Order: sequence, then C-alpha cells, then structure tokens
Amino acid sequence: MIWYPPILAYHRVLPQPGSDTPGVTPEAFERQMRILAERWRPVPLTEIVARLEAGAPTDRRWVAVTFDDGTEDLFTHAFPILRRHNIPATIFLIVANIGAPDGLKRDQILEMARGGITFGSHTLHHAYLPSVPPEQGRREIVDSKEEMEKMGLRVDLFSYPAGGFTREVQGIVREAGYRGACTTNRGEKRFPPDRWALRRVTMHGNATTPFSIWVRCSGYYGLNRRLRSPS
Repeated sequence: MIWYPPILAYHRVLPQPGSDTPGVTPEAFERQMRILAERWRPVPLTEIVARLEAGAPTDRRWVAVTFDDGTEDLFTHAFPILRRHNIPATIFLIVANIGAPDGLKRDQILEMARGGITFGSHTLHHAYLPSVPPEQGRREIVDSKEEMEKMGLRVDLFSYPAGGFTREVQGIVREAGYRGACTTNRGEKRFPPDRWALRRVTMHGNATTPFSIWVRCSGYYGLNRRLRSPS
C-alpha cells in the first residue's frame, strides 16, 4: 500500500485572525514551523506528487505545507518564518485576486518564488466547481494556469475551492496539465491515494506542541475524520 505524507493546509497568518477564514497568528505559526523543522522533514508538495506519480515510496518523516487563497499576509508574516526555518511551501492562488488590496502582488509572488515557494492554482475566482456550468469550470481551471504561467511561474498543482470536485472536474484538471490536486477531506476512498484528490490536514493556532503536531502528522489524524462526498 502506497502511503503519502501529511499535507498541512493553512489560509491566513495574521496577528488577529478573523472568523470568516481559518487563520493562525504569526506566533503560533512560528512555533509550528519550528517543530516541523526540528522533528520532521518538510518537503515541497511537488516532491510528494512526483513520488505518487512514479508509484515510489515516500519518507515517513516528510510533511508538506500549503496555503489556499494567496492573501498578502502570507508575504508579510508567513514567508519570513518559512525562510527562517528553511521550509518550502505551496501557495494556491485565486488568480483574479492578484494585485487586489488584500491579495498578493505580482512582485511579492515572484520574490517568494525565488525564495523557494511553489505556486499552484485555486481557480480564477474561487468558484465552487461542482456547481458552475462546465465551460465556466473549464475556464476557471485552464485560464488560471495560463495566467500564472504568463508571470513565469511553473504551475503543476491545483486546489479545489472548498474541496469540491467531480470526476468531470478531475478530468479537466488532468487535461489542463496539472500533475496533482488537493482537496480537504473529500473523496470516494482513502486508499490507494488519489493524486487528483489529495486530502489535507487543516491547521489551527492551538496546535503548538510537539505532541499536537505529531498527532496531525502521524498519518492517523485523517483516518479519524469522516470522508465527505467529493461534491
């Protein structure tokens, strides 16, 4: 049985996280990254996907860090902490929000890419793909990748907004040239791993001890969570 390492999912890193979007404080994020750096082996998500693609084993100490949406606080607060602890990460961008008042700016994205951050697509407008017309869904998936590539980014990964997908949506993601896609805790089966529906562990600010991080990175955490319908 091929096992894949835990993929941690963040949204915002803010001194005062709001209630509308999951967030952690910079202090909590610093403690979490310090524990990961000391006790685990953080790797780019692309490395995990490449191993799954090849049917090759992965290291049980591996862990990947990801962020959804691409808000500017990731440059201001998260990026310096990731650099300090030499931790790679993947940010899934809502492409229409690039340059918006609360979104990452183009120069920030390019600086982060030079600093070891990988970028993937979170669609153009954060559309819930199971609910939109097929052609709109295709544009959200395909055009977002093309727009990011025009910036000089390599875009191999995709994240379904709210974790929602269908088999048709997965097919479009594959056809668009993505090598893997992340969801939340959705899917039709746990094993074998589905490279187009990689489940993640949502991170909160209360996980700041070695034991609480171990629980989330042990591989058992997700088994205790109910597997939701893909759509």
